[in-house]
Amino acid sequence: MSNSSKDASRIALLTQAPVASTLRKMTTPMILGIMAILLFNLVDIFFIGLMGPKELAAISFTFPVSFILMNIAMGVGIGTATMLSANIGGGDKRTAKRFGTHALLLAAALAIPLSLIGILTLSPVFRLLGADDSTLPLITDYMNIWFSGLLFLYIPMIGNSTIRATGDTKTPSIIMALAGLANGIMDPILIFGLGPIPALGIKGAAIATILSWIVASIAVIYLLSKHKRMITLQGFGFTQLSSTLPSIIQDWYSILRIGIPATATNLLGPIALGIFTRLVSTHGEAVVAGYGVGTRIESLAMVVFMALSSAITPFIGQNYGAGKQDRIKQSLKIALSFSICWGLFIALILLVAAKPIAQLFNNDSTVIEVTALFLWIVPFSYGFQGLAMLICASLNALQRPVIGMIINGVRLFFLSIPMAFIGEHFYGIKGIFVGMSVANIIAGIGALVWLITHIDALTQPPIDPAL
Repeated sequence: MSNSSKDASRIALLTQAPVASTLRKMTTPMILGIMAILLFNLVDIFFIGLMGPKELAAISFTFPVSFILMNIAMGVGIGTATMLSANIGGGDKRTAKRFGTHALLLAAALAIPLSLIGILTLSPVFRLLGADDSTLPLITDYMNIWFSGLLFLYIPMIGNSTIRATGDTKTPSIIMALAGLANGIMDPILIFGLGPIPALGIKGAAIATILSWIVASIAVIYLLSKHKRMITLQGFGFTQLSSTLPSIIQDWYSILRIGIPATATNLLGPIALGIFTRLVSTHGEAVVAGYGVGTRIESLAMVVFMALSSAITPFIGQNYGAGKQDRIKQSLKIALSFSICWGLFIALILLVAAKPIAQLFNNDSTVIEVTALFLWIVPFSYGFQGLAMLICASLNALQRPVIGMIINGVRLFFLSIPMAFIGEHFYGIKGIFVGMSVANIIAGIGALVWLITHIDALTQPPIDPAL
């Protein structure tokens, strides 16, 4: 089957095939891909943990900053996928291809200056997060390298969003898995050394990460240009640039109109994580390390929600562009019901396995106890957090990203952070985790009630999918 025939069949799949089976077929590859890369990231934490709790604490301090920069790329990817899927669903493949090309240019336009800003502000930012003189040199060694390769993170993240907008979730998953595998293989070699390769310690972990991003970037560019044909060089000749520039700016505006609120929605989480890290840091390095391990395990536990959110965006986007309101409503009903069931299942597993899992990452008793405490309390809110995630993803696809930003903002800054501070005041670390959990439950229920009362207006088809 030709590439164009495959694309046409995927469009038919998203706008005509049974909703439940379509979502399952789209979500399953995403689960495997995200699971693979998160598992290899946990391997990364495992090898860093073997160096000692100080190195593990240093990496834990980097999570909020790295999440912020990753979520900027995710937001742009959401804007890209929203515009592409609406145009594909509306039958305008040419415009979709133009958006795909200009989105990659936007990736470079964002990554390069952000890299420079990150390197120049490294020390004051991490001191603000609570890093001291013992952890800051390790953080500097890691993040200077990490910032230098940011472009190679942005290209596959935004490029994979372009591929998913066509309805193909399998290919991005394979790319993610290959990148994760590359990282997992190179980590122990570069951290501890092998043969003529010297032991580079925490720098080696950063280098392994950059090399895995480069692998993913090469794969994405090759697939987009040769197989998906979602990159066009038309209009990029030396004499054509002046006439092409307005089109680039207009497409960037269209992407960022969705992408900026989506980025803000995504950024709220890492910003809140930074505040939580600062709050936890007052209890010592071992507690920070335990909390950092807990949040990484949480990322693994949330894989299905992440995968379903990634799958539902192009599904709703294409059906929105095609004007199929009933299919959008049906997909939301299925996804949100599943979220509650899956969240409860994960919580019960972690309730039993929390301490054995924590013992895999470090032998420090405080680190183990804090990690286990986190996994005993917070996961009971995951199903409700999943509701909020899926509703925000759906609002992005429906081109209402500001509403999603408000929902996430209320969850984090009006519920989670105040409740964590109150809980810490009365019950210490345990109170922080209880506050996080209660806030997720309240926010998830509130978002669901709001969606039910506004669903008819939200799913009205757009006048022009390209706008």
